[in-house]
Amino acid sequence: MGKIIAVAQHKGGTGKTTTCLNLGASLCDTGKTVLIIDLDPQASLTVSVGINPLQVKKSIHHVLVDPNSDIKDTIIQLPTLNLSVVPSHMDLAMVESELAGKIGREKVLFKKLAAIKDDFDYIFIDCPPTLGLLVVNALASADSVLIPIQCEPLTFYGVKHLLQIINLIREEVNPPLKIEGILRTMYDRRTKLSEEVSESIMQTFGDLVFSTIIYRHIKFAEGPVHEMPINFYASRSPGALEYRELAKELLTHETKKA
Repeated sequence: MGKIIAVAQHKGGTGKTTTCLNLGASLCDTGKTVLIIDLDPQASLTVSVGINPLQVKKSIHHVLVDPNSDIKDTIIQLPTLNLSVVPSHMDLAMVESELAGKIGREKVLFKKLAAIKDDFDYIFIDCPPTLGLLVVNALASADSVLIPIQCEPLTFYGVKHLLQIINLIREEVNPPLKIEGILRTMYDRRTKLSEEVSESIMQTFGDLVFSTIIYRHIKFAEGPVHEMPINFYASRSPGALEYRELAKELLTHETKKA
């Protein structure tokens, strides 16, 4: 059975999309089948794999608002990247009002993903930087949550709000939901601040923190231009190596749990 991991963070710019794309691609390199779902109306993940969201006929928006839609019809195979993706569309921004009053609206995505969960080893959900209905749907659907924390103080403090939401989801909707891990991102070796925040993260979250650190690299900023994961356009770069290490760490966790 596949595993669904929501990549979530209350603050934008923490590396959620970068992590979904590059961790997913690194797992593909190990032979795993991976689907990445763009649940953000900004559609950054969709653009990052070379898909124009304005030209997409069916997106995750259709899956959420149309009871008769089949999520399989929205999956786009990217054989050159060895990935599958469910794209986003700007119309997704209207989903909260479109689902208002709908019974079970917090589990719409959960029901749709049940049909494809066994088709992939991993399904990653790139969540928007909010704590609204889209994120609630992602957390209600997921087996676990991966939380990227930028090594800066404001991002660190914002995690407390996300953890409160996760606890509420456990209590009301998805009791088995686990924390997959806390990922330190955008660590700047040139600053003492990054080191101090990283240490605070370790002290606060302990064993939940991945050993792998994603450092700040210019190559990540080039990703949208290349429209592919970093292991394709800069396979020997430090950033590519870091996500390969993260993939190995994730797989090691799974082996220990088994």
